[in-house]
Amino acid sequence: MAHDFLDRATSTQKLTDFAHFWTDRIAQWRQDVEKATEKKYAQSFWSDLLRCFGIIPERINLFERDATRATTGQHGWIDFFMTGVAIGEAKSLDVELDEAVGQINDYLAGGGIRQSEWPKYAIVTNFATIRILRLDDTEPELRFDLEDIAGHYDQLRFLIGEETITEVEQEQASTAAAGLMAELYTSILGDDTDAAVGDEAAENPEEEDQAQERTSILMTRLLFLLYGDDAGLWEKDLFYRWVSDETTPTSLAPQLGDLFRVLNTPVHKRSRNLPDLLSRFPYVNGGIFDEAIFVEYFTPETHEVLLAACRFQWNRISVSVFGAMFQLVKSKEARRAAGEHYTSEANILKTIGPLFLDQYQSRADRLIRNKSTRAKDFDAFINEMASNIYCDPACGGGNFLNLAYAKLRDIETSLLAEKQRRGGEFTQSLDATLDQRLRIDRFYGFEINWWPAKIAETAMFLVDHQANLRLARAIGQAPDRLPIEITAHITHGNALRLDWSHTLPDPEGQSFIFGNPPFLGDHTRTPEQLEDLRQAWGGNPQLSRLDFVTGWHAKALNYYQDRHGAFAFVTTNSITQGDQVPRLFGPIFNQGWRIRFAHRTFAWDSQAPGKAAVHCVIVGFDRAREPKARLFDYPSINADAVEIPVGQAVNPYLVDGPTVLVEKRSTMLSPVLNTTSYGSKPSDGGNLLVSEEDYAHVAEDPIAAKYLHPYVGAKELLHNQDRWCLWLEGMDPTDAQRSPILKERIAAVRDFRAASKAASTREYPHHHLFRQLAKQDEPFVCIPRHVSETRKYFTVKRFDPEVIAGDANFTITDPDGLQFATLSSSMFLAWQKAIGGRLESRLRFGSTLTWYTFPLPNLTDSQREQIIEGGQRVLEARALHPDRSLAEHYNPLAMDPALLKAHDKLDRAVDKALGATKKLSTEEQRLEILFRNYQDLTVS
Repeated sequence: MAHDFLDRATSTQKLTDFAHFWTDRIAQWRQDVEKATEKKYAQSFWSDLLRCFGIIPERINLFERDATRATTGQHGWIDFFMTGVAIGEAKSLDVELDEAVGQINDYLAGGGIRQSEWPKYAIVTNFATIRILRLDDTEPELRFDLEDIAGHYDQLRFLIGEETITEVEQEQASTAAAGLMAELYTSILGDDTDAAVGDEAAENPEEEDQAQERTSILMTRLLFLLYGDDAGLWEKDLFYRWVSDETTPTSLAPQLGDLFRVLNTPVHKRSRNLPDLLSRFPYVNGGIFDEAIFVEYFTPETHEVLLAACRFQWNRISVSVFGAMFQLVKSKEARRAAGEHYTSEANILKTIGPLFLDQYQSRADRLIRNKSTRAKDFDAFINEMASNIYCDPACGGGNFLNLAYAKLRDIETSLLAEKQRRGGEFTQSLDATLDQRLRIDRFYGFEINWWPAKIAETAMFLVDHQANLRLARAIGQAPDRLPIEITAHITHGNALRLDWSHTLPDPEGQSFIFGNPPFLGDHTRTPEQLEDLRQAWGGNPQLSRLDFVTGWHAKALNYYQDRHGAFAFVTTNSITQGDQVPRLFGPIFNQGWRIRFAHRTFAWDSQAPGKAAVHCVIVGFDRAREPKARLFDYPSINADAVEIPVGQAVNPYLVDGPTVLVEKRSTMLSPVLNTTSYGSKPSDGGNLLVSEEDYAHVAEDPIAAKYLHPYVGAKELLHNQDRWCLWLEGMDPTDAQRSPILKERIAAVRDFRAASKAASTREYPHHHLFRQLAKQDEPFVCIPRHVSETRKYFTVKRFDPEVIAGDANFTITDPDGLQFATLSSSMFLAWQKAIGGRLESRLRFGSTLTWYTFPLPNLTDSQREQIIEGGQRVLEARALHPDRSLAEHYNPLAMDPALLKAHDKLDRAVDKALGATKKLSTEEQRLEILFRNYQDLTVS
């Protein structure tokens, strides 16, 4: 590798020599009159210390950094400053060091040091003593005498970026890095420049596409140079010194063009007259610098922002996170969000972990633990991983591919390190890096937009380099990837129009396909996207009603017709709800696939600023019997995943149970339940409805008053709000003329409907009637269309027939209370959650899907009586607090104990009727029984 850092043994020896030299000098100071002062000797002390680690101080602007002091507001000079790494102060011999610590804190609080430059450590010395402080206080302060410095090599490794960097620190560094790139972008193009995160088409698509490509190339080249400066691709800070020492704001653009040409030219073909710094850059190749682009002239601001970016420690970023954030710098809204929107590694691992990574990690661990593992066993396992292809067909900036490659390389590195550790047992290659087989050319991505496609291509090389550095630390060697001869394959194109079988090669092993395709429902996709979806599903108009994300399932099914492997996508949770389930999972199961793993609904933060988190599921598929299916649940929408045991299989409703597909019915599956009706729909402009404020005025009219009925919409049902309607079915025609109120309101309904865009509404002849009539003649249950997912029970209520239910509700005739009791049970709520659709996360009652399919079997007289009695107990418990609304009764945080006890008694009756032999305590237990009953009722 092309860095200057020294190995442990060499650095330790140099630290020993450093301590001897400066100890001798201190002894001379004590004998002579001369005393060590910070001004006279500080720079040489810091320089000598850095050289012990292979850092050449002349290559970095380390000394006399100006900064503002918080206490005085005056400028001062920091002795020693390594951007993002350390800040140092030296005091005269034997001076107490608390003063130096206070001075550092004063500089840091002064506001002159950018957040992206903020150091992690402070070092203070009086030459005889050294103190090291972690500035975030996550490590204890370290204090030692100069002569003991060699024993503190590990605590000083942060100087070369080899301290342990946590995931949180990586994400923080990535956020800061994205902010720097956003500053650079706007300094070049201006802050008014704004491109949508999704790169929507411009008025001139061809011209816009070319502009996107040029900008993408420039920004990714700068990223490569910035990262390479700190990651050992060439001598440290070479690009920084070139920008700082060799360029000016006016010359930067043409000189960048020169640099790009040098990076694309083999060393032996370069001009002998190249300036010194330019000549030190290696030959890169690999497509990153091979295309000539016109570089715009830059302003002084751009020059300064680029220098600030150069001072940042780029080897601290998580490329898998940063790639996604870098993708967003084109959007003004995203830039101002300061890098807050990205897909975390934890979320990506929810997909690739159970798809292939967890199993590979487990197998690798077993090989390492097994003392009888042979060399050929290590090699065979590495070759197996390297023989697969890994593809994200909606790769964006490449974050899924980046993390998958990084984690697989970690597994390979652990195997190679163990193989080397066993040394004498195996015949070792002279070059251990020849055993490294997993390469980025086994990774493929499809991306419809230029900008993220270029990011993905570049980020994969940076991830490869990070993996090689880890390999070097583990075995002392790593492959040198410059010039670049191996690249990831990122195809710029529409994944739903590409021929995957043609674009992806036939692998020797398996094909793993994964990612996070776009979610677009019926009302949010364009006509072109709808046609893409139809084409993906072979033109089937029924399947084209699915969410747009399912187009990737269709393409995967087609690709895997003659290939082996597994696939998994992050999707909207709607694919596991409602009538989408049989439409999607029917074709999947018909081709022999099973659910290998699934994550139930959880919140996935959107990468698009300004958009709310979406409710997602992750479902992975394979055609194997092993490993056993896995299922992950979330106690709440934002909680961490909890794996739950799977006894039978994971079905398409993400339940441990039989693999059934519940479809809408036109008749009741249960022999004891009644059909539903839609509520009455006014379509009246509000003129047939009577508010609480208008009630007294209408009731004063004796003719209008006899037609007043209580009216229950969704709000009235849930919150006990008073509302009425004029129900004029069977009205004496003369009443409309004798009542000014009726006459006025009926005329207003007529005018409202005449202006309607719907022909059926304009042509409806009965202006005194609701547009849709559904009055019940006997007691009925009123069912809201939507119910909060946080409530423990479905909030329904019984009414007498004089009450009119509005069209925000469904109704079911219920003369004896059996329907109310069944709807109020935990069994029905479990079925509704599993089978029904949702509006966002709220439960959406679907009569023909969730009620007509509810698998309540025929009841004995005793079972029927017990269920009805249980429902009556619920009504009695509510009646204890007649002033409370349903919303108050069923507050998920504070339900009345008497009401809970009544529901518990009702649940026991319904559970037993469905076949429970013991008290049930979880939704999953109920669903196992429900799916078994459904299977029995539909098969018979």
